[in-house]
Amino acid sequence: MNAILPTSHEHWHELRAQHVGGSEVAALFYLWRLADGQQAFLHMFEVPPAGAECLGCVSRHTTGYRLYWTKRGVLPPENLDEVERVQAGQFLEPAIAEWARHKWDPWSLRKVHRYLRHPRIAGMGASRDFEEHGPGLPPVEIKNVDYLIFRDLWKVEGDVITAPPLDITLQLQAQIACEGRVRAEHGWIIACVGGNRLFRGQIARHDPTIARIEQAVAAFWQAVEAETPPLDVADFDTVAELSLLGAEVRSAPLDLTTDNELPILCAEYLRQDASVKEGEAKRSAIKAQITRRLGDAPETIRAKASGFNLTWVYANGKNGPYRAALTIREC
Repeated sequence: MNAILPTSHEHWHELRAQHVGGSEVAALFYLWRLADGQQAFLHMFEVPPAGAECLGCVSRHTTGYRLYWTKRGVLPPENLDEVERVQAGQFLEPAIAEWARHKWDPWSLRKVHRYLRHPRIAGMGASRDFEEHGPGLPPVEIKNVDYLIFRDLWKVEGDVITAPPLDITLQLQAQIACEGRVRAEHGWIIACVGGNRLFRGQIARHDPTIARIEQAVAAFWQAVEAETPPLDVADFDTVAELSLLGAEVRSAPLDLTTDNELPILCAEYLRQDASVKEGEAKRSAIKAQITRRLGDAPETIRAKASGFNLTWVYANGKNGPYRAALTIREC
């Protein structure tokens, strides 16, 4: 049975933990710059071509690397009940839907309460906001959007959305793929911009994109089952959080002078321009590789590589201990 009616809020959270949902699909994809300068989107378990450089995750809210450890049960899931933007959506979405019904009357929209599972891909699901009560029951995704973000990332003609950002496009295609008894040939995007302008767009079903999403989700759960993390896309914040889960204590500096690759990583890290977005993404990936070598002792770690001294601070904050600055100095 593809459709499940959650019996409680807790049941919905259980279903969400067992699936990669529509809002999580974008985290499975990363933007890479290839050796010839072209850019390509790859899911995080595809092997990048030689010389490719990771520019960052498609998702603007999380990373696939963190999602991997969350679905494995190592890191806790984000508590969406305490996220202000999610709270806002719970209250604003019904009002935006009513406004859309009025603006584009007649338009039959209805709230969706069931959780949809993909008919063939295990572990792929979707929790729709609304759907159009018509042929195929097309999903309707509602977004409350800041004006500047809408101006910079969305494409429109008049009040018609022609192309939402890629992460939202992937979300809608995943919802279309997780169909019930009928096939949806399109989905809808509604955007309330700045609280006073309403836009909508009909986005056609795109089977090549859906096939890519299905491949990514299948590869994701295979990696979770095999306990093989996607190290090529490791990000510093997740590596640092994983390091706090406990390990043996080290008080003396680590002797990593025999690690021939670490000095190269250190030198490259220092050369990156942190003021440039692409440079910052590159620095984050390099930091993740460096910190994996430093280990995860619950204390400040000092290490010496050939030509470099490293210090990774372990600090106490109001919310408990955390990994602070990583400092690298040439010596």
